[in-house]
Amino acid sequence: MSNVATKYMGLELKNPIIVSSSRLTRDLEGLKRCEEAGTGAVVLKSLFEEQIDVESDRMVGDLNFDAYTDAYDYFNEKSRDYYIDEYLELVESAKKNLSIPVIASVNCVSDGGWIDYAERFEKVGADALELNVFIIPADVDTPGEYIEKKYFDILKKVKKRVNIPVALKLGSHFSGMAHTMKRFGLEGADALVLFNRFYRPDINIENFTLKAGQILSAPQEMGLTLQWIAILAGKVKSDLVANTGIYNGKDVVKQILAGAKAVELCSSLMKNGLEVIPRMVEELSQYMERHGFESLDDFRGKMSQESIDHPETYERSQYIKSIVGIE
Repeated sequence: MSNVATKYMGLELKNPIIVSSSRLTRDLEGLKRCEEAGTGAVVLKSLFEEQIDVESDRMVGDLNFDAYTDAYDYFNEKSRDYYIDEYLELVESAKKNLSIPVIASVNCVSDGGWIDYAERFEKVGADALELNVFIIPADVDTPGEYIEKKYFDILKKVKKRVNIPVALKLGSHFSGMAHTMKRFGLEGADALVLFNRFYRPDINIENFTLKAGQILSAPQEMGLTLQWIAILAGKVKSDLVANTGIYNGKDVVKQILAGAKAVELCSSLMKNGLEVIPRMVEELSQYMERHGFESLDDFRGKMSQESIDHPETYERSQYIKSIVGIE
C-alpha cells in the first residue's frame, strides 16, 4: 500500500490533508470529528487580533482611565488575559485529546501587543503557529514596500518569541511575488500557505447597500494557487501548502505534483462534509498505486516549473500562445 504520510514544517503528518482555520476547528468536539475523519493535522480557528482589543474594551467598559490610570491598566490587562485564556484552553485541550499535530492560528494585521501571546501558545502545547496575515493594500498613499515591511516585522518578532514552526498564510497581493516569498523563507517562515481568501464585497443594486460576496471558494479558484506553488517549488526555503479551491483527490495530486507539502481544506468540507477527507486520501492512494509511487516524495514537484521541459508554460508566453493560436 502506498505511503501517503508527509513531513510539514518538521511535523509528521499521516497524510497531507490539513483542516484549516474555520468553524470546524473552533471547539474540541469539532476537532475530534476532524481527527476521526482522518485529517493529518488541524489548524485551530483563528484568534483575531482585533477581537482581543474589542473584548478588552467591552470588559473594561466605562472605567474613567483619566482618573484611574493604574486601575485601567490593571483591568485592561486582566480582560485581555481573560479572553486569551479561552483560546489557550482550546490549544491545551486539543493537545491532550488529539494524536495529530495541532496548529494555533492568529489572524493579524500588525506587529502589536498580541505577539506577547504567541509564546503562550507554545507553552500550552501548540505544535506550530499559523499567522493568517490580513493586510489589503487599499490605501492609495501607502507604497507596496511599506505593506511588505509589516509582514516582515510580524514574522521577525514572532520568530524571536517562539521555538515552534511558524507558517504564514498569505494573500496574492504582492507586486514582486516570487521575490517576496523567497524573502519570507530567508527571514524564517517555515511554511507559506497559498492563498488566503480575503473578504469580497458585493452590491445590492436595489437598495444600494454592500453585502458579502461569495464566502466559500469554488473549484475553479485553485488555478492561481497551483500556478504559484509550481513556480515557487524548489526556489524558496519554506514548505509550500496549497489552499483555496481544493475539492477532491485529483486536486490534491495536482498540488503535490506542483510541489506542495500539504493542502489546507475549508470550503470543500463546509459544502460537502468531513467525509471528503477519507475520499481524498483514498483517491490519492489509488493514484500512487496506479503510477507506482511508494511515497509522496516520489512525485512531489514532478510538475513544478523548475522540473518540466517548458517552464514558460506557467507564465505569460503560454497564455499568449493559447489566445492567438500559436503552436
